[in-house]
Amino acid sequence: MPSKILFVTLFLFLVFGLTGLEVQRGKIKLVINERTGRFVVSGAEDQIKPVWTPLFLAEDPTTSKWKLLINDKAYVLGDDSSFTTIVETTATGAKTTWSSKAIVATLVYDFVLSASSAVSDGLKLTFSVVNLSETPTKLGVRWVIDTNLGEKKEHFRLSTGESINSETKLEGSLPEWWSSRSFSDEQMGVLVMAGKGATIPVRVVFANWKRIDDTVWDFVYKQGRDFNQLPYSFNDSAVVHYYETQELASGGTREISALLGLISAKTLLGARVGSANPLDDLLKKNQNPALGAIDQDLANLETLISQIDAKLTDPTRATPEDLKLLQAVLEQLDARRKTLEATKP
Repeated sequence: MPSKILFVTLFLFLVFGLTGLEVQRGKIKLVINERTGRFVVSGAEDQIKPVWTPLFLAEDPTTSKWKLLINDKAYVLGDDSSFTTIVETTATGAKTTWSSKAIVATLVYDFVLSASSAVSDGLKLTFSVVNLSETPTKLGVRWVIDTNLGEKKEHFRLSTGESINSETKLEGSLPEWWSSRSFSDEQMGVLVMAGKGATIPVRVVFANWKRIDDTVWDFVYKQGRDFNQLPYSFNDSAVVHYYETQELASGGTREISALLGLISAKTLLGARVGSANPLDDLLKKNQNPALGAIDQDLANLETLISQIDAKLTDPTRATPEDLKLLQAVLEQLDARRKTLEATKP
């Protein structure tokens, strides 16, 4: 990892730049480079005084990437000069569009709330490709996720409980998710759905990042090989999701969905896309909560306080609708307090 970071530092200053489109909802922050469309996702459990932890490698955001195989030729989106890039915000997140003469690829980022959360704690990625050519196209999709969260301890863990610390390939019946936990903060980490809840990859490979990146498409896999490629990289792991190569008709669209979020979610099955206003999400979450769910009430109160703090920091951002939602949430919490008091033994 250090060698890789050292190698790309100058490149980042010259090419990637220091600015990007930044969107934050709840516990998730998304930063997208407006020139390349490459992005970094960060998480923070404390919403009042957030300390953002990158879930992807932030020192070099170009190491995580979407790659297309079009009629046996590979294209890295954000690198290939035949594609133009447009990045924009949406009501529920953001969108990146890469366009060429023959292909338009779109990545939509929607903030989502897991079943246990009152605020956004994940992202739904919807990747779509449109064939603009007049003939059918063979299309494969590969998504590389580079995270260094667990590289000093346990690299990855599966929903089955299995620990992954060397080269591993998963095919067929995939685990529900894989995760990588921060070596310095065990409460922080990334969880990515694999076998349920999103488009299921044809295979998932855990391997050395450079070995993956040096492979044009199909990775030459060797069970149990370590995450080193000396002298270039040491203990440097990454994950690649392969989506089956299919024929895409002229004018046709192929869509792939992915879900990722914080490990505190435990799963993203049933996650829903958040609204444009986080206060509205909080209001919906508070409707008919389970009686006695004190931990959830406290989490909702913490979320409310963080929203009030944000409005106090910049009062111009507080709309009449915000004030109505704040009042409605306070009334809900007060009703919950009265109900709990009435049920005391």
